[in-house]
Amino acid sequence: MSKCKEAEHLLFKYNALLLSLPKRSMPRRTRENELRLTKKISEEPAYIEIRQITNAINRLNSDQREVLLAKYVTRRKRTNIEVYMTIGWSESHYYRLKKAALEAFLVAYEVECSQEKLVFM
Repeated sequence: MSKCKEAEHLLFKYNALLLSLPKRSMPRRTRENELRLTKKISEEPAYIEIRQITNAINRLNSDQREVLLAKYVTRRKRTNIEVYMTIGWSESHYYRLKKAALEAFLVAYEVECSQEKLVFM
């Protein structure tokens, strides 16, 4: 599986995992477009993965976060055209940034997973 496809798979999974959270525990967007978990979530595997993915998204620069949040972390599925038209970027700029964001997200997620393992050792 390519890195971009793997990252997309994780983000789709994240969106599905968020549905298992109580509404009061859903991540909130800050002004800087970061995600902040509002309540301490339990140590169940699904919640640990939510925290890891949230932290990985927050490690990205603001443009990368904006692309991933607009495309993958939404209540309804959005097309690429909708996303880049809404953000106001050109098509080519959007696709370059989306690819870079997905690759950077995957690296950040792997870092989060390795740090989590170090904490529990």
